[in-house]
Amino acid sequence: MKAFPYITDYVNQTFDNEQTRWDYIFLRPILVVLYFFIRTIAFPLKFVVHRNPYGFEGRCIDGTLAFGMKYLATSDAVELVVRHVQIEPLLYRHFLGEGSSTANALHPRRKFNGIDGDYNMDSLRDIIDNNLTVGHDELSYEFIDRFNKDQFLANIGSIRSGIPDDHMLLSKKAMEATREHSMQWLGCTNVVIMIVIVITIFADLRTTVKALNSFDSDSVLLWIMKHLYAQDQNVLTDLDFYVQADANGAHYNSSAFFSNPSLYLHGHIAFDEYAYHTLRNHPPTTHL
Repeated sequence: MKAFPYITDYVNQTFDNEQTRWDYIFLRPILVVLYFFIRTIAFPLKFVVHRNPYGFEGRCIDGTLAFGMKYLATSDAVELVVRHVQIEPLLYRHFLGEGSSTANALHPRRKFNGIDGDYNMDSLRDIIDNNLTVGHDELSYEFIDRFNKDQFLANIGSIRSGIPDDHMLLSKKAMEATREHSMQWLGCTNVVIMIVIVITIFADLRTTVKALNSFDSDSVLLWIMKHLYAQDQNVLTDLDFYVQADANGAHYNSSAFFSNPSLYLHGHIAFDEYAYHTLRNHPPTTHL
């Protein structure tokens, strides 16, 4: 196993499992090239005829996602995606601290939408009916809107003393469809690339740009983790490897037209897994 020391054992193993898969070796390069041509055509067309949503986009995106989860994706890939969908809002709730409960009254508890939403994934039908994909991409922007630096620093003691909620307490029954019906063709990398392709094809221009540019929260997450673990050199060393070189590492927006779909997997998802695992298993309070 390629054990990158700054990545969790789970993610290392998941990445390593697909290195010899046929789809990773042969299909992945084709999809990367295909995606380049798709966005070259799609972006100009969307600018002319699909700048704002018509209403059907969410169901097309999530219907395609649900179909892929049921019939095409590997169990490892679906598990990684489901974990990410559930872990990310749990991280954001934890970091918002006391402010989260106040904001909760202003943000209705919707299925798969909003930081304070319901993320029990009971069925694939839930995914289609509740706008999972676009709702998930909006989390980054909601977190930026709700996060307050002064409030975080004032509450940093209580945040250090707590841990994010356990994602295993959330339902993952939707994964049963993959185990029962999938042909296990697409591994993690290709599933993520396909999600990006589907968003690029079906979403309106504004939603597509936002979805392909939703890395702002990662820079805030990195800042937060460095403050929480300011006295832990081992964690700080790991965090240095998550510094974003070309995707919203500061206060600018990277170009969605030239976005790299691999950033979602090797940066965004892997980083959330690292932060969540570290907070749950290596709490900062033991090093102060």
